Amino acid sequence: MIGILKPEKMELLLKDCLYYKLYYCSICRHMVKTHNRLYAFVNTYEGTLIAMLYNEMVVQDIRAVKDRCSGMPIAKVASLSSDHPAVRLGALISLLAFQIKFQDNLDDEKGFWVTRYNKALQSRFQKTFDANIDQYQIFNIDVEQIQERLKVLNRLEESSKSFSEIQECWGETFAYIMTQPFKDKVDPSRLSALEVLFTGLGKIINLLDAMEDFHSDLKAGRFNLIQHAEEAVDPEDRARLEKTYDKYSQLIANEKQALLTCLPALSLNESFPVVENIITHCLDKETGKVFESMIEKKQNPERTLFNCKDF
Repeated sequence: MIGILKPEKMELLLKDCLYYKLYYCSICRHMVKTHNRLYAFVNTYEGTLIAMLYNEMVVQDIRAVKDRCSGMPIAKVASLSSDHPAVRLGALISLLAFQIKFQDNLDDEKGFWVTRYNKALQSRFQKTFDANIDQYQIFNIDVEQIQERLKVLNRLEESSKSFSEIQECWGETFAYIMTQPFKDKVDPSRLSALEVLFTGLGKIINLLDAMEDFHSDLKAGRFNLIQHAEEAVDPEDRARLEKTYDKYSQLIANEKQALLTCLPALSLNESFPVVENIITHCLDKETGKVFESMIEKKQNPERTLFNCKDF
């Protein structure tokens, strides 16, 4: 479930909201200038989060200028320079995250024309991704290693390994992607805290994804982590579904508490309120959403291919 790590702006102070928006808009402008307007939709919240942390912890350059908004050119927004290292990193992570989400959504698509249309889009974005693979090495990210990790994850799912093994694999893969740019650039204690943060977030994302897709995966015959762990919960047994939801909601709550405990070790300043907001308000809201999809069997109207809307 790529694209859920979005802060709740109604729970942020105005200055913190504008601080986060600076990075979101900067990546969007970079995408449009480097490619074209279509790529504004590829911007992801994961890319924004890592750009914000990378600038505060490594680059420490907050100089911004006014630039025209990609979505509404008549308006001007605060933006970091297009060649800013944190912005370039955020754009690369967005491309990588979008590739993963795009493939996941293609598997869910039904219908001849929509499938053909999305495959054409996938081909276009794949070419862009391939053309930028060497850029990932600048930030110490080995794309081949990520692909190998994803293959290991698929093999674990196919061989019916334990719930904890699959969770650990996904969490470690997410942490690898999100922490490699910081390797040898921050002190070991902060790097260790980052690994804890993103491993935990990776596990939570994986759980929320399984909870939201519980019924659609069962209907399509796809692997679902919760179905796998609970030995085929009857989708018509509401009482059992609610009990299962409560069980995994508690796992998410425990993981969130561990993440809040590790936050002080990151020694964040400007980014702290945003990260804390994501761990608390954002994940609380997402957990509520999956109740509707898992228990009430309602489709999420906000779930779209281009998952990131204007912040």
